[in-house]
Amino acid sequence: MSAEEGKGGPGGWTTMKIDPEIFEELGVRDPEELKREMAISKRIRQVRKELKDNPDSVELQLELGRLFIDGGDMDEATKQLKQVINRDNKNGPAYKLLGTAYAMSNHEDEAIRELTRAAELLPEDPEIHLNLGGVYMLEDMYESAARCFRKVVEIDPMDRLGYANLAAAYDMDKKYDEEIQALKKILMFAPEDIELRSALSTAYFNSENYDEALNHALCVIELDEKDPQAYCNLGSCYSAQNMTDEAVEAFKKATEIDPDYSLPHTNLGSLYATIGRIEKAIKEFKLATSMNQSDSLAWMNLYSCYKEVGRMEDAQEAYKKYESLMNQGPQADNQTNIPGGVSSTGQLASGGDLDTASPGMEEIPS
Repeated sequence: MSAEEGKGGPGGWTTMKIDPEIFEELGVRDPEELKREMAISKRIRQVRKELKDNPDSVELQLELGRLFIDGGDMDEATKQLKQVINRDNKNGPAYKLLGTAYAMSNHEDEAIRELTRAAELLPEDPEIHLNLGGVYMLEDMYESAARCFRKVVEIDPMDRLGYANLAAAYDMDKKYDEEIQALKKILMFAPEDIELRSALSTAYFNSENYDEALNHALCVIELDEKDPQAYCNLGSCYSAQNMTDEAVEAFKKATEIDPDYSLPHTNLGSLYATIGRIEKAIKEFKLATSMNQSDSLAWMNLYSCYKEVGRMEDAQEAYKKYESLMNQGPQADNQTNIPGGVSSTGQLASGGDLDTASPGMEEIPS
């Protein structure tokens, strides 16, 4: 086989990128990740060697700290960065990286302290305010987080990530009018962003502006008519406006798109219960709980429906399931579908992205 054929020419091999999840399923390491780790280790050795020849180079010392963060060695990163700060307690980039390392190792108090100091030294650096706001989000300090994210967009009015996080902070703090304004601004940059458009619909829904919620829910459907979650949200909008037939149709459409998706059955059951169709509601709640044993809302509503029709033994069993889920501790919230939280490195070292959550306007009152 010729060299040309070996590179994918006629009769040769075709090189394909393998999804990293495949390696996880097989229980082996992703070669790309291994390659990255080896490159980091090699550069760490090089930097250490260079520091022996030039021990006073702050640039090399900071690079070593970044490399430790990239390699996931937060203990070494904090030690290295503390050494820089001990030599120069006004080194803003060192505080910035140290705060990031603390945030990534779940030391939120220390992260807040160091990132606050970094913000004092480098007040016009939006990444510092972004990461500081992210740590405040992790600590449920939403007002403080919003203040940081507002600073980000003050520095750069075109910063989409800043607006997205600002909207997330307002959402968690239940300041829906402010969230709506933030989402409108970011949608000016990305009018066809489905996730953000859905978030705007959710914010309107939470603020009880159901007309606008419905308008934007329909817009999401136009952008992606195969999204079952979008139809769940659409059904919730219809339900809030007592448009029962339309709501039922939307929830059923979601089940058609994804037969294994439990949420539309929970919502459809809730809708049937509110209009007195208890047997239909029981059927939907049973389907929902068979698909998702952790759906506490479905179990609680199933209990109420069984109790309504006098099936007390079934009611007690459903309530036991609900009580067991509640005793397991708080379940993950799905209150917003826009980015929020702390960036893994704020693109300081690893360039990680913000986490995203799921849409929150997914349940109708039962």
